[in-house]
Amino acid sequence: MRMTEPAIFSDTFLAFGSHCDVVLPNLEADTAKNIFQQIKADIEQLESTISRFSLLSDIHEVNQTEKDVWMEVPDELWEILTIANDFNQMSQGAFDITMFPVQSLWVEKEDVEEKDLEESLQKCGFDKIELDLDNKRLRFKEDGVELDFGAIEKGFALDLVKPLLIDLGVKDAIISFEEDVVLALGNHPAGTDWPLGIRNQQQPNEFAHVFEVSDQTVYTTGTVYIRDDGEGMKDRKIISPATGIPVEGKRTVSVKADSATMGAFIANIWLILPENDKAIISNQLRDVEILEVEYTDDDVKTKTTIIEKEDRS
Repeated sequence: MRMTEPAIFSDTFLAFGSHCDVVLPNLEADTAKNIFQQIKADIEQLESTISRFSLLSDIHEVNQTEKDVWMEVPDELWEILTIANDFNQMSQGAFDITMFPVQSLWVEKEDVEEKDLEESLQKCGFDKIELDLDNKRLRFKEDGVELDFGAIEKGFALDLVKPLLIDLGVKDAIISFEEDVVLALGNHPAGTDWPLGIRNQQQPNEFAHVFEVSDQTVYTTGTVYIRDDGEGMKDRKIISPATGIPVEGKRTVSVKADSATMGAFIANIWLILPENDKAIISNQLRDVEILEVEYTDDDVKTKTTIIEKEDRS
């Protein structure tokens, strides 16, 4: 009797400005389609809550609030807001969701005048927000403050999807926002952990590293990324909240972790913080693998930091 190959369902949809790719092996076609539709619906619902680029989103409404006006915050938005607040404190300000006024300044101009920078920085910082934890509401202390969850929203989306898949009995799956944020459940159809390659930005057909992943996530960001048109690397401005100035160098950071939101947090602050601050935060982390890649004109340098689970013996 001839063996048949196991069925592999794959489909994609747009969310958070990226293609979200869903791969579900070893499922009946109708079952896989239904699960895909649930994933799509949940992520689109989240996008309508936390994406600042959706003009109908809850975050867009919050960002229109004038200073000193209390605004009640919906549950999912409140959850990611309080996570971002915790991350801000944990990183001593290196992770900051209020930096959009400065970020947009650098997108518009190659060279930013000090006066314009100082003016934009006046609208940034968690000290410009007051959170009422008992009543799930906030108010801005300055006009022009804007919240932007772009650094962690895709990771948060995959952390939302992970328990859904487990509840639905899905054992093996890949859900990814292109190659930047990936959730890998269970095993590859070959029976091994999922091999998730981190591309060499200078030679996109080569991998700088391959993570072996099962029931975890890999999140990648950097000051450079591969252009869609195949014309090599493009710069991305990652802003240091302390200075309001983009960090220097051509670097990427990829983080393998149980939580994609935590991976996003680590990857972003690892691009900003000096080594001694990274060492302090490393002491608070458990069960993560951090890949740092630095691109120079004539070399590609990689550094891997593995932080094991806490020893409970």
